[in-house]
Amino acid sequence: MEIINWIKAQGNIWLEILGATVALATLIVKLTPTAKDDSVLTKIIQVLSALSLCNADGTFIQKGK
Repeated sequence: MEIINWIKAQGNIWLEILGATVALATLIVKLTPTAKDDSVLTKIIQVLSALSLCNADGTFIQKGK
C-alpha cells in the first residue's frame, strides 16, 4: 500500500521528467539531418500514445480534458 501511495505522490514529477525528455529528444531530432532518429522518436511517441500518456502529435494529454 505504501508503494501505491508513493507512486501517486511522485507521479506528477515523473510525468514532468518524461515530458522534458520527449521535448529534448524532439529538439535533437529536428536538428539532425538523418531520418533514422526521426523514426525512433516516432516509435517512442507511438508507445506513449498507446499508453495514453501523449497524443499522436507528441503533445501530452492534460488533466481535466
